[in-house]
Amino acid sequence: MKLHFNPLSLIFFFFLFGAAMSSNQHDYSDALSKSILFFEGQRSGYLPNDQRLTWRRNSGLSDGWTHNTDLTGGYYDAGDNVKFNFPMAFTTTMLAWSVIEFGELMPPPELRNALVALRWSSDYLLKSVSQLPNRIFVQVGDPIADHNCWERPEDMDTPRTAYVVNAPNPASEVAGEITAALSAASIAVRSSDPGYSQTLLQIAVKTFQFADMHRGAYSSNDDIKNDVCPFYCDFNGFQDELLWGAAWLRKATGNESYLSYIESNREPFGASENVDEFGWDNKIGGLNVLVSKEVITGNMYNLEAYKASAESFMCSLVPESPGQHVEYTPGGLLYKPGGSQLQHATTISFLLLVYAQYLSRSSLSLNCGSLSVPPDHLRRLAKKQVDYILGENPMGLSYMVGYGERYPKRIHHRGSSLPSIVDHPGTIGCKDGSVYFNSTEPNPNVLIGAVVGGPGEDDMYDDDRSDFRKSEPTTYINAPFVGVLAYFAANPIFVLLLLVPTVIPHNYSDALHKSILFFEGQRSGRLPRQQRMLWRGDSALKDGENLNTDLVGGYYDAGDNVKFHFPMAFTATMLAWSSIDFSCYMSDNDFRHNLVNIKWATDYLLKTVSQLPHRIFVQVGEAQPDHNCWERPEDMDTPRTAFALDAPGPASDLAGEIAAALAAASIAFKQSRPTYSKLLLSKAIQTFQYADMHRGSYADNQNVHNAACPFYCSNNGYKDELLWGAAWLRRATGSDNYLEYLEVFEKNVSALTPFKDIAEKMMCAVFPETAGLHMSYTPGGLLYKPVGSQLQSTAAMSFLILTYADYLSKSSQQLSCGNLKFQPDSLRRIVKRQVDYILGDNPMHVSYMVGYGDQYPRQVHHRGSSIPSVKVQSTAFGCTQGWNIFHSDNPNPNILVGAVVGGPNVDDTFIGKRTNATDTEPTTYINAPLVGVFAYFNSNPNIT
Repeated sequence: MKLHFNPLSLIFFFFLFGAAMSSNQHDYSDALSKSILFFEGQRSGYLPNDQRLTWRRNSGLSDGWTHNTDLTGGYYDAGDNVKFNFPMAFTTTMLAWSVIEFGELMPPPELRNALVALRWSSDYLLKSVSQLPNRIFVQVGDPIADHNCWERPEDMDTPRTAYVVNAPNPASEVAGEITAALSAASIAVRSSDPGYSQTLLQIAVKTFQFADMHRGAYSSNDDIKNDVCPFYCDFNGFQDELLWGAAWLRKATGNESYLSYIESNREPFGASENVDEFGWDNKIGGLNVLVSKEVITGNMYNLEAYKASAESFMCSLVPESPGQHVEYTPGGLLYKPGGSQLQHATTISFLLLVYAQYLSRSSLSLNCGSLSVPPDHLRRLAKKQVDYILGENPMGLSYMVGYGERYPKRIHHRGSSLPSIVDHPGTIGCKDGSVYFNSTEPNPNVLIGAVVGGPGEDDMYDDDRSDFRKSEPTTYINAPFVGVLAYFAANPIFVLLLLVPTVIPHNYSDALHKSILFFEGQRSGRLPRQQRMLWRGDSALKDGENLNTDLVGGYYDAGDNVKFHFPMAFTATMLAWSSIDFSCYMSDNDFRHNLVNIKWATDYLLKTVSQLPHRIFVQVGEAQPDHNCWERPEDMDTPRTAFALDAPGPASDLAGEIAAALAAASIAFKQSRPTYSKLLLSKAIQTFQYADMHRGSYADNQNVHNAACPFYCSNNGYKDELLWGAAWLRRATGSDNYLEYLEVFEKNVSALTPFKDIAEKMMCAVFPETAGLHMSYTPGGLLYKPVGSQLQSTAAMSFLILTYADYLSKSSQQLSCGNLKFQPDSLRRIVKRQVDYILGDNPMHVSYMVGYGDQYPRQVHHRGSSIPSVKVQSTAFGCTQGWNIFHSDNPNPNILVGAVVGGPNVDDTFIGKRTNATDTEPTTYINAPLVGVFAYFNSNPNIT
């Protein structure tokens, strides 16, 4: 067999994305549940019997009494005990919008909890506008007095002043936001509680009339200005809330008058300005996205200007797009100057997902100049923010309290930081709480689901309750996050359909287990007690004897009994790479067995370089005599000649691949066997020195040429293995020496751009719709190269495509193919098609993995599998005695479980005879990359 793989074009991976890249798997369902639960910790008023955060109790029970009205209920906005109606209304709007857009994706219990959280605030907002058309309540609680105390809401002895605006004094921003909140809530509860929905909508209409009739900012009223500022002043002006309220009324009622209002007032109200934010103060970003649906799905082209502004906002979030962009921290968090960074991350992530939904439903993409951005790219940007919040950040810290193992323990929150009245029934006075505020102890009450303000622009976070900008949670951070988490709980991976969908469901866990087991059938040497392929026995126990060295062990590469070190080293590299990038998708048992397989190869490869710097062993066994026999490895009587090269004889291809294998394995073993890892890396460095010092192909040496060729000659030359070995050493060591080595090889071009360009061209070639050269597919959809043993190319390419997709995802990038852009999941879709083809979803309906499914090759071209086991027939089979078995039509008596054979022809036909080596012979280097591929789909089976 001949190895057909050129690693040169993928070398850039190791520098572009680095060895330390990680991708945690998040439980978005758990995060969703906790994000909703958080609101129960913010409740004011009489708590219900089903209150789940039981450390909270009733509070603020006299709110509104100074005005002879009931203003109990609602939410404390953050870590204090004031009820600010402006941000509470925005919180309500976002909870409602979360339900409207993503409620169908929530499990029924969580949808119920979300609606309960929504009603807790909408009930309160109805009270705040109950005295319209003449009066609106905007706040409860004296913020100056409150902020001068550190006390539980259950103990409050600060003034619970109810702040009111009487007509004709203006409160357009508060009334406009309450309008939006009640309108959105009316839509959210319409199917579950139509009577309440109608009430909400009627009051929303009345509230908007007050907002529009008495135009102006509530903070401009002298009697309340000093109490609402600087806390929730409307810094951005009141006009955006008027448009925002009208837009929600339009959505809730369908009334044309509100459509005319938002159309005619866009420019007069300043909504034509480019705005790259969305939050409790500035609604323009959300307004543009909300109204753009009228254009995208309703063809209301008179509102096209809103859609254009929405697209401009979305494009500013895409780093690859032309024009100005929003800022990101070095760790990837969307950043805006000021405190409480995560309020921007959650609101903007919400808008990304909503806009992506609108585009998807109309089969549209986002146009950013010459760049076309598919909806899934917007989702990927949102997912990056979500994963950052949940722990994929430089601090390795979840910014959601109670999620994950590491999260903020000292949040700026009075109720959380002070002992519960359950534990401390006595009152804790205004100043008595200072000792708890200044304590370095964790908060005694866990405010589960609270998302804190988050890190600074340097991604740093100190778990310090005195730093309220970072450690204080707010309801308006969590509210949009409810919708975002609902989406990702239902769609942890999002995809683009490019090829024919799979028709046969597959057990990828079983395929992974068997692909790893296969290697035990290829073992040479003395087999361990844990050997699971019991039909195999010890073999080749004197290998290396002719050169007075121990070369026992390693793998037979295919169906013969020769140990070719070149493909064995590549096999070891790919097994190690599978472990490095995809072990997180393996069970503990499969991961352990894969490490055993790697070590079986690397233990042997260490022997092959044990006499460096002067000698390297290249092969054991004479191929021609071996191929003239059909006998079990346990019976071998053919010459077991060990072939060696002595310096200065060149072996750059072989030594370069061994260096790559040992370096990759050193990474794979770094945590579990650190001493062994260091030994592997030390030998990798020494082996690479030999490869680089004595440049040339090992097949150029006359004493090994006839043994290695035509089987595993390096027909591609030796330079790619030098680069390959250097790339793995760079990844294993982090040394800039190897980076510089690659740059020199590439004629000193900066940043290794040619490597990336070549890799992108390779990836683009898998898409038939791209310009330029393309890879070939069989009519049944198999990636095809005009050589024998088709599945070696398919397996290697599938691994690379999947790895490339992973690297793009981790950097929130897409593949650029001229004017076409492809998301990482587009690549994964192609790989899944290849995997499913191999496992049986093909015109022959045959699994090309032995032992998987009902139909698989029974006559594989494999000596040990086809001849009765030594456990069944201990008498030796001589060199030529096995040929009768070779030519028989009987199935192999020993099932080489997990072996992936060479595969079908260009027309998808398969001749499943052992006499047809091209189709039926398995190799270690077909299986090795498939280990990583099967591992991925084991955890991600639903790519569709």
